[in-house]
Amino acid sequence: QSAENMFRQVKLKSTFGLGGVMALLRQCRRACYEAAMNVKVGTALLELGGPHLKELQDSSHLMGNPDALHQEMDDKGYLLIRGLHNRQDVLDARLAVLDHIRSCGEDKLDPNYKWEQGVLDSRCGHGCVPFMEGKNALTHSEAVLRVLEGRRARSFFENFFRESAKTFDFKWLRAMHSEGFTGAHVDNVYMSRGSKELYTIWTPFGDVPLEMGTLAVVEGSHRLPGFKKFQTTYGNMDVEAEKLQGTGWFTEDPMEIIERFGGVWKTTNFTAGDALIFTLRTVHMSTVNTTHYARISCDTRWLPG
Repeated sequence: QSAENMFRQVKLKSTFGLGGVMALLRQCRRACYEAAMNVKVGTALLELGGPHLKELQDSSHLMGNPDALHQEMDDKGYLLIRGLHNRQDVLDARLAVLDHIRSCGEDKLDPNYKWEQGVLDSRCGHGCVPFMEGKNALTHSEAVLRVLEGRRARSFFENFFRESAKTFDFKWLRAMHSEGFTGAHVDNVYMSRGSKELYTIWTPFGDVPLEMGTLAVVEGSHRLPGFKKFQTTYGNMDVEAEKLQGTGWFTEDPMEIIERFGGVWKTTNFTAGDALIFTLRTVHMSTVNTTHYARISCDTRWLPG
């Protein structure tokens, strides 16, 4: 270290204290990280930390305080809960899914890597990864259900609802292929016939960085005035009743949402155990899986009862 750098450190410590200096360094590292990273979101390339893409805010500190959790959900339309699930349970569930994928054919996983790494064969693109949604032997295996309906998830929703909680038997278990992503939509277009107190919890099976296909939401899109027309037209649509052909997505371009209705997209890196919970009216999509790994995740729905 130079004498000048040592002097600066002493001066900073005397001004802010050691804790303050460490906090400043963390903020600087985060700012530099955000400023340097571009993220593929749908069909657009957005700068993380730029005007259209920011970091999701962690709500884990509100665990055990249902009033604060509801206020956060009402304000933002989502809750990011770090470590909601047991990390090892999630990693075990990931292996169960990968084992199922490799059992579906030699063209699924790259034989040059250990199957546990989850590297997809270069030929395995759209339509190659097996369909895993529903109620089946995999979704209801001990390893997978230990995460999706385990004590931690159930306890969270019982605390959130202030009463018993239940979840659908149907599980939206998926593996996203390379260059795949989910377009912008709200869950209400698929799930509007039942309880309005229905929430989605997105659980990544493993460590999922931005480049592997993380979920992104438009904060406040469930209530912002700019989204009123969006919510009363597209958001009130029933995909099944209208026999809509296709995905039910509004768009694959995140900028179309911002330019027409406002708001800011938010996403983050996820680690095994993290979960994102959001309302039926929260606009969301995913970043693009630009890696060769299968991004495994599952949507489950919870409601009081």
